[in-house]
Amino acid sequence: MKSLKPQFETLRDWLKLAQDKPAIDQALRKFANAQGFEWFTYLSVHEADVYGMSNYPAEWQKHYLDSGLAKVDPVVEAISPMRGAYAWSENGLPVQARKSHRTFFGEARNFGIRSGISIPIFDGFGRRALFTFSSRERKPDTTMLADAYSVLTLGAFVDGYLQSRNDDGLMSAAPSPLTSYQLECLAWLLQGKTNDDIAALRNVSRRAVEFQLQNIRRKLNVVTTYQALGIAIKRKWI
Repeated sequence: MKSLKPQFETLRDWLKLAQDKPAIDQALRKFANAQGFEWFTYLSVHEADVYGMSNYPAEWQKHYLDSGLAKVDPVVEAISPMRGAYAWSENGLPVQARKSHRTFFGEARNFGIRSGISIPIFDGFGRRALFTFSSRERKPDTTMLADAYSVLTLGAFVDGYLQSRNDDGLMSAAPSPLTSYQLECLAWLLQGKTNDDIAALRNVSRRAVEFQLQNIRRKLNVVTTYQALGIAIKRKWI
């Protein structure tokens, strides 16, 4: 069995020296190429808070994020604590195939994306992530899966590294789906204002403010306004 460890250590050295997004992108792309893949993708998924970094074609990245395709992506659906790293292809999904999955892969195939290997990552408070290598091949090269421990360690390292970086523009995400009025409501909440305070400031009824907050929660697919506020702060919408 060929160990992934030496190449993993090389990637770790490259990333320690990386000063900006292009250097990080180059390091991850070189590592993916060394494993026989064309593309890499890091994707963090937590309810509506979906963001990541990839060298996929920019048009596909934008379409994926703006259209919320993480909700129908079978590779994301396959993330499970009971499953280690897994291989996938348009004809070999890690979950039971549905019509939405076939539609998803039909779109991905337009950009040459046919197969890959994904490493699941689990963090606190329900956040999940994936570190994925993909290619144009109908079936992925699964050699690296033989070194299961190093593969999972690689995923955890990349997640920790990217999450610890504070570089503006490092991660890509969909634009805010909230209106300026809704963002203003969240901004006032961040300043400690109550719903009654916001209603007075906006010269509207309390019910009108509560309606906006309800719509915010719906758009962001979250249960509480605190969750929505957390996403807005993290994404720097407010």
